[in-house]
Amino acid sequence: MKKIKSSSESSSFKIVFIYAVVSAIYIYTSDYFLETFVSNVDLLTKFQTYKGIGFIIITGALLYILVKRNFDRTASHFQQILDVKETTDTQLKKSYEEYMSLFNHSPLPMWLYDIKTLKILLVNEAAYTIYGYSQEDYSTMTLKDIRPPEDIHIMEEVLKNSFKNEHYAHPNILRHQKKNGEIILVKVEGKFIPFRGEQVRLASAINVTADIELQNKLIDINSKLQLAGEIASLGYWTNDLIHSKIEWSDEVYKIFELDPQTFELTLENIRNCFHPEDRVEFGGNLSDVFKDNILKESERRIITGSGGIKWILERINLIKDEAGRPIQLNGIVFDITKRKLHEQEISESNERFKIITRATNEAIIDWDIKNETTIWGEGFNTIFGYDLSVYDNHLWSKNIHPEDSERILVALNKALEDPTKEYFNAEFRFLKANGAISCVQHKGIFIRDANGKATRALGAMIDLTDTLNRIRKIEKQNDILKDIAWTQSHVVRAPLANLQGLIRLFKTNIKSGINDDAELTDYIITSADKLDEIIREIVNKTREIDEL
Repeated sequence: MKKIKSSSESSSFKIVFIYAVVSAIYIYTSDYFLETFVSNVDLLTKFQTYKGIGFIIITGALLYILVKRNFDRTASHFQQILDVKETTDTQLKKSYEEYMSLFNHSPLPMWLYDIKTLKILLVNEAAYTIYGYSQEDYSTMTLKDIRPPEDIHIMEEVLKNSFKNEHYAHPNILRHQKKNGEIILVKVEGKFIPFRGEQVRLASAINVTADIELQNKLIDINSKLQLAGEIASLGYWTNDLIHSKIEWSDEVYKIFELDPQTFELTLENIRNCFHPEDRVEFGGNLSDVFKDNILKESERRIITGSGGIKWILERINLIKDEAGRPIQLNGIVFDITKRKLHEQEISESNERFKIITRATNEAIIDWDIKNETTIWGEGFNTIFGYDLSVYDNHLWSKNIHPEDSERILVALNKALEDPTKEYFNAEFRFLKANGAISCVQHKGIFIRDANGKATRALGAMIDLTDTLNRIRKIEKQNDILKDIAWTQSHVVRAPLANLQGLIRLFKTNIKSGINDDAELTDYIITSADKLDEIIREIVNKTREIDEL
């Protein structure tokens, strides 16, 4: 308005100025020419009248032209103002509609509220949907109603700080409360805006509950992974091949027993940490080193900072760019010293086992029930003739004599299923590699877990064939000796008693002078022959003993 008033005053001044200048020029020049060219007083008076009339006509025309021109200019100016105002009003209306559309369709919940009373004036669709309050609910609510009661003092402090700024974003996470009582975590922003002729505050909230929960979960997972790494002695390292930058996790330093403050991470220093026999060069073309497999695994010895020796398992992953060029190496380091020492103990134990199996005349069996593997002692080769270079996990079970197989296997399975059974002993026939039948005695013991389930069985099998044959020979010898003894005590005595009686009778006849001894002699000869026959039979039985 000030601009329009100034422009109007300027135009009026111009009209007056032009009118005055033209009038002055007309009066001066007309009087000059009349006085110069007209000397008659009456004629001069008449011309003065005409001059006055001309002055009125000319100045009137001039004034008309100037006023009309100024009016047209002013009207045009006012029309421009009206056009601008109409355009501005249209743009303002359009902007308001667009703003309200953005306000209502924003995915973020928004509230317009009175800065004095905190009464909620207007909310968008997201505020209805996310918080669960209806339009009727919001019409009676203030900002305090969407906060947990215990957080009201925090909200008041936040508002106090935010009102100092045109636009304010609170740096901390705040808590909002839905209609159903659920608490969500949000980040809030506020700014002043005009609304219905008043200055109000617009507040918006970003729900970060899921992000915070995910972040907390990641923190928890990372914490657990770090703890797991410490428990398992598992470390992680990276080598940025582009920037030649190597990084170790804290656990790698612990495994190598090195101080991260003093140990310089260079390839040469790291290489020197490994046992001289286990050092590997990664120079040259890494693609050739890794070939088609981007993962490389190795077990190597390291020399720790304290001078000790450890075994580590290292897995290295090669990362390439889109062009296939190596750009980074990632690796994990796992301390397997205990496992290696245990493996060494097992290896030494197995060697001792093999030595024992070679030194004994028993066939030793070490059956790992859990892993379904069996170690066969040397006796299965030296005693039973089987080739142990050809592994057969069922060597024992499938070579039990067919007539004994079912009985023995049923008894074994029954013993396995009985958690109270500690031993398994049996005698049966076993087939040798050449098909011969041997009589064996099997003695075994079960190793069970805490639940009584058998996890391992150790057994020894003795070939009793020769022993049983010797026993049978002795038993047969005993039978022959018993038969000889019986013959001597019973069969020999009859002809011997006859001979003794006949000889006494023969002696009596001699004393009596009886000379008819022919019949008596025949009896003596018959008894003697019988005795001789029995003695020969005894001799033959004695020979049978020698032949056994």
